Amino acid sequence: MIFPLENHQQQSERSFCFKTLKDSIERYLELFLIVGVMLGYAAYLQYDKKLMFEVYENPRKSDFLYIDYIAIDPSSDRKFRYIPMKILSVEQNGVNFKVGNIAHSSPVSPYVHAKYDKAVTLRNYFKSDALFLSHSRLKSLIESSDIYNARRPDNIYIGGWVAIPLSELY
Repeated sequence: MIFPLENHQQQSERSFCFKTLKDSIERYLELFLIVGVMLGYAAYLQYDKKLMFEVYENPRKSDFLYIDYIAIDPSSDRKFRYIPMKILSVEQNGVNFKVGNIAHSSPVSPYVHAKYDKAVTLRNYFKSDALFLSHSRLKSLIESSDIYNARRPDNIYIGGWVAIPLSELY
């Protein structure tokens, strides 16, 4: 038989444990938030890397590669050298690209390149000449990190921005 006094004592001990737990959480809340943000950012970087390697391992039409163009053409502009390249076709002996005409002075994310639907709305976003790279040359550019990022459009979008016209949907 439980006496009312003992029952009251057990309840106060339980509430004391919850109160100390609550106090501890409130005291270290900022630490928990910082650790949570760091883990979230690490998960995002891992996901970003996974998307990049999917394109590297299996390139296909309408994929985008982001490259330091000096590695391909040393005579090109050294200040604005980071450009997008869109895959036009993948063949037995190599890959045909449409080379971007809008460059950046530092490596930027694919989302910045695709911002404001530039790939679709700007008439001069790509150069008129195509570029052909063999599979071995493409692999060497990836291994040397001259190709610093890659994206496969989700439907017609990269990061919410239209990257390819609907007629080129793969």
